[in-house]
Amino acid sequence: MRASTARASALALLVIGGAACGAPRDYVIPGEICGREVAEKELGSILPGGQELKDNVSRGDRSSSCRVYVDGTLAFGLEEYAGQRTFDVLTRAEKGELGSFDRLRESNVSDNAVISRTRSVVMTPCEKIGRNYILDLRLPTSEEDRSADLERFVRSYLPTGLAAMGC
Repeated sequence: MRASTARASALALLVIGGAACGAPRDYVIPGEICGREVAEKELGSILPGGQELKDNVSRGDRSSSCRVYVDGTLAFGLEEYAGQRTFDVLTRAEKGELGSFDRLRESNVSDNAVISRTRSVVMTPCEKIGRNYILDLRLPTSEEDRSADLERFVRSYLPTGLAAMGC
């Protein structure tokens, strides 16, 4: 009897612990965010649980900025720029010229991209309007390494972002 009670207690702790790890998501993952079509699976991997999802978009001629909120708290922000001069993203990031990164490394999303635990910056050619397109995606600071999720989302987002920026 003691063995079955101990197993039941261990199972209850495992279930409770598992439920605490991932917050429930009451909103539907959209197929569009920031005015851009996105892959729901990849978007869902970078969004936290919560009740309500909203985005706030600001656009210029060759730039776009979007903040995505879940229950009023910033879930991520992204900036897009078209017509940018070429520079080595890794070199600028290492020098601190692009802001802060936590555990910076090169990314395989493009030939000129970096990734960290909560941020990705990608530069790729924007041939239709000349020069380059830059995507800068930031998650809030976290102890968790989100780089794999970020790379998957950025890889899926790039074609849509490039097209929307006229590239």
